[in-house]
Amino acid sequence: MRPLPIPAGVTRPALLALACLVAACGSGALDDDDSTASGFDDPGSCDPGHDHIDEAVLTDALAWLESNPTWQDSVLVQHCGERYVERYYGGYDATTPHDLQSATKTFSAVLIGIAIDQGLIDGVTQPLTELLPDHAHLLTGDKALISLEHLLTMTSGLRWVDFGVGNSFDRIAAADDSIAFVLGEPLETLPGEVFHYNTGSSHLLSAIIDHHSGVTTAEYAEQHLFGPLDIAPIDWPALADGINQGGWGLHMRPSDFIKLGQLLLDGGAWQDQRVVDAAWVDAMTSFQVSNGMGGGYGYQMWLETNIFDADVAGARGYGGQDCLVFDELGMVVVFTGDILHPYEMADDVVTVTNDFVIPSHVGQPHLE
Repeated sequence: MRPLPIPAGVTRPALLALACLVAACGSGALDDDDSTASGFDDPGSCDPGHDHIDEAVLTDALAWLESNPTWQDSVLVQHCGERYVERYYGGYDATTPHDLQSATKTFSAVLIGIAIDQGLIDGVTQPLTELLPDHAHLLTGDKALISLEHLLTMTSGLRWVDFGVGNSFDRIAAADDSIAFVLGEPLETLPGEVFHYNTGSSHLLSAIIDHHSGVTTAEYAEQHLFGPLDIAPIDWPALADGINQGGWGLHMRPSDFIKLGQLLLDGGAWQDQRVVDAAWVDAMTSFQVSNGMGGGYGYQMWLETNIFDADVAGARGYGGQDCLVFDELGMVVVFTGDILHPYEMADDVVTVTNDFVIPSHVGQPHLE
């Protein structure tokens, strides 16, 4: 069933059987047997050079985009840090920030890893009663079991409603206290039991950064992530209580968005500078839970083994706002697109990635 129209400012990343983030719904029981993806703890040996990339195949990709109806706003392709494609459409150019929708979540997860590195947070097993002490009174009964890891893996069990009258996005936007809103929702399953996509859980990651760093999440990111990666000034909206939206709404230039993927591909290092611990990148990009739709989920990242022709970890947002990291190929690919055409964007991302980008890596078959 197609989702209802998206209210202004609302995001909902999702996976379809043969598409990208379009309409994630329901829940998936955790199943260790689905574990197929390994993480990026070791940046490995990336051997750059034009002898590894068939640029003619990437030229074919651009020709395909220009000869077919498409809702793409940008396409960027890198191999071993070298940019091979950077093309903009629909009135966008290299200077235009784009709404990343729920790809925001992956940035929040990286910041959590940095905060753990700095000793601001003990680790993923730390309970929310300690991480959000001003709201511990809301964490009673089984809610007291919710840990940081449950937020990172979308297994908190807390209710979250994406669409329709009284949806959670409208309600959190109207709340004076966004943390109290998320934690005040009832448990639908026990913590750690079931994957259920919950943008409110991602927002709590931002609340944790805000509480333990003494600055806003946006300020913390500027100091410890955006600054080191030389990411241009960004727009990261906050809710009524001043907490930046941890799960949606970040606006960024695609040429900066791709830096996130390169950071993960290189095991948390950027130009020989350690930004986040390699073990954290490994955890983010490794199978943690089944997403119930044939793939896996790491720490705020989708792990695809059933959509693309190569294993990929992705920061993914509604309407094709995707940063896809192919560890074995040494490739990072970014798409941004028209949020009002999520199904078309999903098809385009799969087609361009499977039929052109992956085959452009020497040794991969070019699908005709």
